[in-house]
Amino acid sequence: MKSNDELEKDILSTLFKHGCIGKHHTPIINLCKNLNQYSCKEIKQGIKSLRKQQLINLYKTYHGIDVRIIPSNLKTVKNIIDEEYYNPNPY
Repeated sequence: MKSNDELEKDILSTLFKHGCIGKHHTPIINLCKNLNQYSCKEIKQGIKSLRKQQLINLYKTYHGIDVRIIPSNLKTVKNIIDEEYYNPNPY
C-alpha cells in the first residue's frame, strides 16, 4: 500500500493526462480502472481528500458521479504533479 500523497499525485496526474479539466470529466470507475495498483476504496478516499483541498470537483451525471480538476487551481495541480516527475535525486 502506497502513501496517501502518492495516491493523490497519481489521481491528479491521471486526470490531467486525460484532460479532465473544467467541462471535461470522467467517472470515478474509470480512475479505478486506470489506477489498478490501488483499490477503488483507496481511490475514493483520495478523491475525498483532494476535494477537501479544493483541487478537484465532483460532477453529477445521469450515470453517476464524475470527477474533474478545478481550472482555477490548475497551477497548483501542475506544481504537485511536477514534484513527482522532476524531484531532484537527493543522492
